[in-house]
Amino acid sequence: MDNQKIEGEIRALFANLKNDKVESLLVQCADWGINVRMFLNGDILELDLMKNYEGYEVTFVDERNKDPIQIDDLPELLQVTGIS
Repeated sequence: MDNQKIEGEIRALFANLKNDKVESLLVQCADWGINVRMFLNGDILELDLMKNYEGYEVTFVDERNKDPIQIDDLPELLQVTGIS
């Protein structure tokens, strides 16, 4: 999947939430992976996604004590972040 499709898919995930509010969504695709930054319910949330053979490894940048989480597909971002 090319970078524009990935960015579009991530933006679409966070566009139609029922319980949470995402503002100032920034999605940066680079050679090393994808950086996602946003204000979630007024708090900053920053994620790094590294593409691998099994999908993506998600790192919570501001939570250094939290281990990275493996997801198969991008829609699983909502589940691992607890956003709905």
